[in-house]
Amino acid sequence: MTKTIARTYDTAFENRSRITAILLSACLFMALFYAYDVYSVVSKTVALEKVSRQTTAVSGAISALDGSYIALLGSVTPDALGAYGLEAGQVAAYIPLSAPTASLGGLASAGHEL
Repeated sequence: MTKTIARTYDTAFENRSRITAILLSACLFMALFYAYDVYSVVSKTVALEKVSRQTTAVSGAISALDGSYIALLGSVTPDALGAYGLEAGQVAAYIPLSAPTASLGGLASAGHEL
């Protein structure tokens, strides 16, 4: 038993620098991984805050435009649009329902949809 413990101690003592290097490398890797995670969380939090501010600004602009739309909605009439060139339309062609070509079958065969 003593010989086994002595052999294990000798093996550990001989590889002490290798074991230390492996442990330090693992610690360094974990520290870098932790730093990357912290950076990732901080950058995502900043991006989320920026998007939140933009959402608030866009929401305010939409509310203002919606209010302007509702205010203008009541002032749009055919008489008011006449000042911008709206005129009464003229009927170019009129087919009375009593005409023989105005039957539903004739419209359907011509490709018109109801």
